[in-house]
Amino acid sequence: MAAQFSSKDFRAALSSFATGVTIITARDLKDEPIGMTASSFNSVSMEPPLILWSIAKSALSAPSFTNAEFFAVHVLASDQTEISNKFAIKGEDKFSNINWSQDSNGVPIIDGVSSRFDCKTYAIHEGGDHWIILGEVIEIENNSKRGLVFSEGSYSTTSAIRPNNQIPNELDTGSSLIDELLIYQLARASRQVENLFHKTVDEEELTIPEWRILASLYGNASRSLSELCARTFVDPGVIIDILTRMSIDNLCTLSDTKSEMIITGTNDGMKRVANLFDAARNQENAILTDLNEIERVALIKQLKSIIRTTNN
Repeated sequence: MAAQFSSKDFRAALSSFATGVTIITARDLKDEPIGMTASSFNSVSMEPPLILWSIAKSALSAPSFTNAEFFAVHVLASDQTEISNKFAIKGEDKFSNINWSQDSNGVPIIDGVSSRFDCKTYAIHEGGDHWIILGEVIEIENNSKRGLVFSEGSYSTTSAIRPNNQIPNELDTGSSLIDELLIYQLARASRQVENLFHKTVDEEELTIPEWRILASLYGNASRSLSELCARTFVDPGVIIDILTRMSIDNLCTLSDTKSEMIITGTNDGMKRVANLFDAARNQENAILTDLNEIERVALIKQLKSIIRTTNN
C-alpha cells in the first residue's frame, strides 16, 4: 500500500522526535580510521547487551561499516556540536584537530564524550534504503556529562522539567540569583520570542530550519555550507537534504567550490518568506514597545557583539 504522505512530511514528523547525537567510528577496508555522525542509535537488549544504529546504503562508508568486526558509538556531550558537524560533512579529514586514540581492537576513540559503547558487530539487517547494524556491547565508558540533543533540525541540551506540585526552593521565589545571569535572560527571552514567531512560520507551511535558511539567503545572498549551518543551527548532514529539496523547488541554488558548497538565494526563495519578514517586524514592534529607536539600535548592536564574541 502506497504511503499517503510525502517524504518531506515524513521527515518533518520525525524531526519532532528529539534524539541524542552520536559518532560511530571503526576502521575502513584499508584499515584507516572512519567516523560519521548518526542519530539513529538505540538500545535493543539487556541480555546480551545489544544496541543498533543504521547507515544509508548509498553512504560511501557503508561497505566499511558493514564489514567492520568492531565499532564504537560515542554519545556526544553538549559542548561537542563542532565535532558533530565535522563528522557529518563528507570528504573532510574528520580526525584532524581532535583528541582521539584507539582501543585494543584498533577502533578510533574520541575524547570528551558523554558516554561510549565499544561494540562487536552482532548482526546486520536490511531496512529499506538503510543497513541496520546491531552491536554487542563489550565495554562502556560513562562520563556523566550532559548530552547533546538534536530536535526539529537544531541542536539543544537536556534540562529537567519540574513537576507542577514540586515545592519551590529559595531560588524560585521573587528575584533569584539566576535572574542576574545574562546567559539565562538571553535564553529565556529567545525561547519566549521564538515560540510566538514559530507559530507564524508553521502557518506558512515552512519548517523552522527552512525559514532560517531562506531568511539567511534573503536578497539572493550567497553563503558557504559551514556559514549557513552556523546561522541556522542545523546539522550539516540534515541541512544538505533540506537544501537539495529546496533547490529542486528553485528556492535556492547549489554550487561547489574546491573547498566547500556555496548556497545562493533566489527570487522564489525571497517571495516564500517575504510575509514572514513582515510578521517578524510587527512582532518586534510589539515586543519592543517600551524602547525608543536609539535603545532598539543599541540592543541589536549589543546582541551582534555577543554573537561575534562567542562565534568560535
